[in-house]
Amino acid sequence: MTHPIKAVLWDMDGTLADSEMLHLRTLLAALEHHGITAGEELHPLIFGKTGREVYAICRDRFGIETDYSTWAKYRAHRYLGEAPDIQARPGALEVYRMVQARGMPQAIVSNASRMLLEANLRALSLQEPQLVSISANDVRRGKPDPEAYERAAYLLGIAAHEAIVVEDSPTGASAAIAAGMRVLGWPAEPASEDAARRFHPAVQTVSSARELAVALGPNLASPA
Repeated sequence: MTHPIKAVLWDMDGTLADSEMLHLRTLLAALEHHGITAGEELHPLIFGKTGREVYAICRDRFGIETDYSTWAKYRAHRYLGEAPDIQARPGALEVYRMVQARGMPQAIVSNASRMLLEANLRALSLQEPQLVSISANDVRRGKPDPEAYERAAYLLGIAAHEAIVVEDSPTGASAAIAAGMRVLGWPAEPASEDAARRFHPAVQTVSSARELAVALGPNLASPA
């Protein structure tokens, strides 16, 4: 049985905001601050992970000895310095506004800290008093745990099966699937080999904002 959709839940980094490379630059800057040179080979290792998980990867891989609080503060400072220049992923805000125009509730569910999520919201002019947003500070466990998506559904007053999620990462998509939600996977490099196969089999993948809008369209029945 297919249940009617009552809300659209969005990931932020890489889905709404073209911010993945900024996260990588702040990581490389933090490593350089500790005398370690690294490059884009780290991106697949950190993609979709929380800041604390990235810290643990770097600690184990490079022997970082500084505590997490100091590490996170340095990265956040670097991120906030560049955050005002963050652009939306091409086509993403047009789809977001399309959903908004239909009167459909939306929420943003991120693995980033509250500070960085708010910086992204400001950069994309998405800060609104009624907007439900979930950050890493609002849950005990980040994606791929379903807690963040479950919390968003709770705050919107809907059941999990009444939400559809838009995610660019297999990690985030798995979290939404575990929460019992339908998922549209929108990978950043849809033409890359096996991009779709990286997602959970239940995820419907799209390759452009146009395809995303088409996939969402039939689900956006006007709320009663």
